[in-house]
Order: sequence, then structure tokens, then C-alpha cells
Amino acid sequence: MKHNSNKIKLSKEELIYQAVISLFLILFLIICIVPFLYVLGMSFTSEGEMIQRNYFVIIPREPILAAYKYVLNKKFFLSMGVTVARTLLGVVAALALAVPAGYILAKQDLPYRSACMIFFIITMILNGGLIPNYMLMTRLKLLDSFWVYIAPAFANTYGILVVKLFVEGIPSDVTDSAELDGASELQKLVYIALPLLKPTLCALGLFAAVTHWNAWFDALVYIRNEALYPIQLVIRNLLIASSSGDMMSNVNTYAKMTSESIKMASVVIAVLPILCIYPFLQKYFVHGMYTGAVKG
Repeated sequence: MKHNSNKIKLSKEELIYQAVISLFLILFLIICIVPFLYVLGMSFTSEGEMIQRNYFVIIPREPILAAYKYVLNKKFFLSMGVTVARTLLGVVAALALAVPAGYILAKQDLPYRSACMIFFIITMILNGGLIPNYMLMTRLKLLDSFWVYIAPAFANTYGILVVKLFVEGIPSDVTDSAELDGASELQKLVYIALPLLKPTLCALGLFAAVTHWNAWFDALVYIRNEALYPIQLVIRNLLIASSSGDMMSNVNTYAKMTSESIKMASVVIAVLPILCIYPFLQKYFVHGMYTGAVKG
């Protein structure tokens, strides 16, 4: 019995091209994965094994949890709560004004529309700087308070412009039909624009979440109360202390732990939540960057 195959035969040049592309992809994957595996492995490695294997361990022979026991203390969980609250409220704040402002700016008949656009673009290019921002937070009486993290998120100029581009890409026939049916601007925003904006809003929300999760410099400038420190600032201080050796006199409880394993455990804890969440939002992240950029 003959088996008819519909496979397309590739030429020699095409096979070589595919082989080269596959090789590059494999090399790129190795370059991305090996550093993370190294950090992960070193975080579970004891001092003796590090010395024995010349401080390069990917899979430890005898994994230990001493570094994680040291890092995961009461201060860590308190700062983690601050960071989670900051991230969630920061995402809400980043989208709260970006959506209505972007929708309004997309209206061609908006008075002074060009002037508003120039103003937003200038604020994106010419940031106020550290000293003016510090003076502003002082006037608003937000220094050394949790809300100093959230207030700047409302000024999401990039989000406003992205929403504006997307709304301009919505076919006019859709909005005109809704207007003929008696829909108000608010109803058009809620029932037409927002459902279509879902991928874009997820992408903007992901950007805002990553920004707030990784932020530590604003806490260093505005916050003195250690109870309000985000997790990244706590980990930064931990890394500095472990590098200087100031903390090693306090870790006798875990005799096999080293400053190197503490650093690696801190890095793993810092990046692990983002690595866990990103795969579920990847499609929105990619799609949202292109949605609204092309009209038609």
C-alpha cells in the first residue's frame, strides 16, 4: 500500500538556513537560562561546596536552605506586603486617568487638542527631575508615607498616548452607529472602547506592575520609615551588607551559609514573582504593543 506524502521538500540552502536559525535559537536559550540556573544553584549551595567547585555551581550536590531562612524574615514579609500593595494600587493609578484622558484626546473636535498633545510630549521628554519632584512631594505632604509611591503613577503620559492611538484606530462607523442609537460619550467609552482596549490595558498594566515591583530609588529618597520599605530596597540593603561583610558576624546560626548564597537567594526572591506571572500575560503584552499602532 502506497503512502502519499504531502510534505514539501526543502532545498539544500533552506535546510542550511533552518539549521543555522535553530542553532542560534538554542544558543540564545542557553545564554538566557544558564545565568538564572547559576544564581538558583548558588543560592542552595554551602560554603564548602562553593570552594570545592570554584564558585560555579548550577546543580548543588547537597542543597541547603540556610540563605533563604536568613532572607525570609519578618522584615522581608513586611516589605513584601508593601510592595504587593504598591504594585496593585500603582497599576490602578496608572490606568485610572490614562483611559479617560486618552479617550478624550482622541476626539478630533477637542478644543486645544494640539496644545495638549505638545504638553504631554514635552512632559515625557523633559522630566521634572529629582529636586522638583522632591519639592512637590514635600508640598503635598507625602514624604515618609505610603502614598508617595502611588501619586506619581497618576501622571502616566505614556499610557495616555497609547490609549489615544488605540481609540483613534477604532472604525468611525462603530462609534457613529452607537451615537445614532443615543449612546453618550461615557457609554461609548464603557461599552465600545474598553472591551477593545483590554489587550492594551493589560500591556500597560504589566508595564506599571513591573515598574512598581522593581522600584527602590523613590523609597530611598522619600522614605525614612523602614516599615514602608519595598522589597527591592530591603534586598538592595541586604546585598550591600553581605558584600561589605557587616552581616556575616550575625549569621553564625547557619554555619554553612555565605554572603554569596545570600546574594543569590535575594536575587531569586526578587525576580521569581515576575517570572511566574509574565507567561500568563505574555499574549496581552505582545498584542497590546501593536494594537492601536496601525489604523484601519
